[in-house]
Amino acid sequence: MGDGSRVRPGSSGVGSTESTALIDGLVLDVTRDLFKSYGAPLELDGSPAQKTLESANFITVIGFSSRTFNGSLLVALPKLVLERTIPAAGASLVDWCGELANQLLGRLSNRLVEYEVSINMTLPVVISGGRFALPAKTRPITRYFSFVSDWGRLFVRLEAELSPDVELVRLDRTEGGRVLDEGKLLLF
Repeated sequence: MGDGSRVRPGSSGVGSTESTALIDGLVLDVTRDLFKSYGAPLELDGSPAQKTLESANFITVIGFSSRTFNGSLLVALPKLVLERTIPAAGASLVDWCGELANQLLGRLSNRLVEYEVSINMTLPVVISGGRFALPAKTRPITRYFSFVSDWGRLFVRLEAELSPDVELVRLDRTEGGRVLDEGKLLLF
């Protein structure tokens, strides 16, 4: 496969179920790691999505695609989380919200490289304002993650589609080359 995920001959979707669980774990890990790096440790909250959305002032959506895995990531954040994590005083909260979604999907993309999946990312779209409602489910994999931090609740929704005959198999480190840790500088 061009983007590397492995096709299992005769697969009936069983590998896909395991891969879906793997993706869930990756989203949880990268979300916690990202916000922890900005001084906002998160705990999985389990609150209903609508309750978490009621506290959100900003929502951003960013899309991704590859030959075998595509979808979107939605992040809903309260103003206080953005204000407390923004690295430059006076910077735009709308821009920062989009940047956080971009970094979150970037971290997920980095982790997927370990499974031979390379995704293309779109630009994030940010919406701010009043009451939000989730759009209807459009993809077979739809996951909702509600988190709580010292500065409020945030919400991540992954909508994705993984080709049914694909199983994500982690590469042996000697096979796939070196992957840089987030925050490391790469000069060309």
